[in-house]
Amino acid sequence: MRWATAVRTAEQVAERCAHVAAQPPGIVRLRVSEAWLWGPLLGPGADEVPDVGGVGAALVCDAAAEDCAWGTAPPGAGQWLAASGLARRPVRLVFRPAGQPVWNHAVVRPVRFWSVDDGPDEAVLAAVRAGQGEALRPPPPAPGELAQRLERELAASLAAVRRTSADHDAHRWSPGSPVARADALADAVRGHLELLDARAGAVGG
Repeated sequence: MRWATAVRTAEQVAERCAHVAAQPPGIVRLRVSEAWLWGPLLGPGADEVPDVGGVGAALVCDAAAEDCAWGTAPPGAGQWLAASGLARRPVRLVFRPAGQPVWNHAVVRPVRFWSVDDGPDEAVLAAVRAGQGEALRPPPPAPGELAQRLERELAASLAAVRRTSADHDAHRWSPGSPVARADALADAVRGHLELLDARAGAVGG
């Protein structure tokens, strides 16, 4: 997509986060408190960014850490996505638990561009629009920090695989959509495999 389109997509993430945050908790259960930008849009300006993964947004939410394993969606995420309309936008959204680091092997040196308390960070969005987002990014973690982060994420991810596998087996013939349970299991497995690959790469590197 064009650079201007990607920037506008990031702006829309901030707008939609604010829109959903204004809804009462009784209507939208999952609460998102921050949005952090990651991916190519933080790099030097370019004519285009990839359609897939070109705009990444990490959404900090009030879900428990064990419900927010990498690659999975916490309870209430579907409702949040429906209310925001962002599932139809060209952005990769990942949910991150409050109180835990936002960054990991994939969310590399992210920059916060919206919060429920302060709204959109216009200075960040202006820098990104100008192709100067790199200057706002924090320094990379030390190798030991990344290794520790990966181990913690792997533990949460393995627990998610076991939980969704057990749920899939226990409710295989129950009423409801088997596709939804299979998708949840597939997401948990895919996230776990990605983390294993990242750990192998970190050790090998």
